[in-house]
Amino acid sequence: MAADVTRLTTRELSLRTFPDFEQFFSQVHGCACTLYFFGRHLTPIAGTAKDRADRLGAPDRSQRQFPHKEWMRAQQLSAVKELVRSGQAHGILAYADGEPVGWCHFGRADAVPLERDHKIPEQMFARDPSSQWRITCLTTLMKYRRQGVASTAVAAIRKHGGGRIEATPMAFPHHDPMVAKLRRTFGHRSPRVLDYLRENWPSKDIPGIGRVDACPATTQTLGHMGTMSMFEKLGFKPTARDHLRTSNAPRNPGDFVIMRLKT
Repeated sequence: MAADVTRLTTRELSLRTFPDFEQFFSQVHGCACTLYFFGRHLTPIAGTAKDRADRLGAPDRSQRQFPHKEWMRAQQLSAVKELVRSGQAHGILAYADGEPVGWCHFGRADAVPLERDHKIPEQMFARDPSSQWRITCLTTLMKYRRQGVASTAVAAIRKHGGGRIEATPMAFPHHDPMVAKLRRTFGHRSPRVLDYLRENWPSKDIPGIGRVDACPATTQTLGHMGTMSMFEKLGFKPTARDHLRTSNAPRNPGDFVIMRLKT
């Protein structure tokens, strides 16, 4: 059952709220948003798994203890805290009954990511050169989704001066348990899987863009970029297909779109 929307409150990321940021990311799998702050994941300890175990300790799966993963999370949080301290990190934390349950990252388009060399993948940068802000990541605990966390990021951007905001969400999500069943039975590259996808995978027309395919989702997972319908409710308009994220592989369909809003 979804949580009562009236219980959801939000606060901007700051040194004061950083402990809540740490608490939230201790509850979810992810990168503590370092991917979008830096344009890449932070570098793990070099060497083999044995080298890492010798330095940090071997994993204990019975106790769900993974020293290298825990070390990486500490490095990520430390890196983000330094950005917060220097005023280079922006985001919104969502709370239910005082506990952090969601996160939305936003930032100036010319500073997301902060590092801007040739090693950073093109998809990490703004698609439109006139975009002034970007909303890149929405991560919310399952029972608190669809309660407007992204709208608070738009409000925060207005507070910081406003401008043209860009987002690159999935066109729309779709969950089909039969696809997973066929892949388990016949293999991921089986013609049976391909034929099923061709005949059953949904698509729809977006005015000015054309026909787009749904993106795979499950009842437990949803892409952190959000959905087109979510941003449409905030007044964003789709302007083009996001070719940098869209998958054209017949066995792995999924379209993303570029959306814009002027505040």
